[in-house]
Amino acid sequence: MQNNFKENILKKYSLFLKDMLYCYAEKKKEEIMKGYLILENGQIFEGERIGYNKDVICEVVFNTSMTGYLEIFTDPSYAGQGIVMTYPLIGNYGLTLEDKESRKPWVEAVFVHELAEIESNFRSKLHVEKFLKYNQIPGLQNINTRKLTKVLRENGTMRGMLTNDISNTEEIIKNIKSYKNDNLVEKVSSSEITQIGDGDISIGLFDFGSKQNIIASLLKRNCKITIFPQNTSAETILSYPLQGIVLSNGPRKSRGLHNSN
Repeated sequence: MQNNFKENILKKYSLFLKDMLYCYAEKKKEEIMKGYLILENGQIFEGERIGYNKDVICEVVFNTSMTGYLEIFTDPSYAGQGIVMTYPLIGNYGLTLEDKESRKPWVEAVFVHELAEIESNFRSKLHVEKFLKYNQIPGLQNINTRKLTKVLRENGTMRGMLTNDISNTEEIIKNIKSYKNDNLVEKVSSSEITQIGDGDISIGLFDFGSKQNIIASLLKRNCKITIFPQNTSAETILSYPLQGIVLSNGPRKSRGLHNSN
């Protein structure tokens, strides 16, 4: 039995090494492409492209979580925003799609210090790089996230553009300053009234971009949930026999933006 155990361990370790070498070889085949984040104040941050290769303008915010990057990417509160992850290594435990907070990712871009080449978790189903590419989300790694976070902490949420070409910064900054984040709540809210659960407590959930964790927490507390889209009238909501109403989280319209023209 002990010999079988050792053989299994060696076999798994051998497969792990093969995966590492394969990923390293595949990465070497790909040409490293530089990318740039330009903020509305003119500051430029250089990094290497990850995810989907496209230009995007968005609000730039930071998140200090050490784990839960999939939950962050799929949180409707971050709709229209590029996320700077302050934890230095992202993607080390891969992705388990059951952990999503909504039906799709909402972030516009992802900025990390380092994207793990190989995930190490028995629950992992997908690598972050593949997830970003599939959902057409661009990003940068090897970017100075510490300096960028300090800038955002001191100046508040700023608009920025992720691009490969910074030859015409004046035009880029002009486009950044004209960017507006409108109608986000409409995009992330439910499209129709739905009911979930069969608990004894009847609760209405006003959906401005609710996370699955809110629904799960209410179900855990013996609730029957009626989910209302963001444009539901007060008369319609009051026509239901509710014992309470929960106002969900959601994206804040153009939060932290200022007119710097």
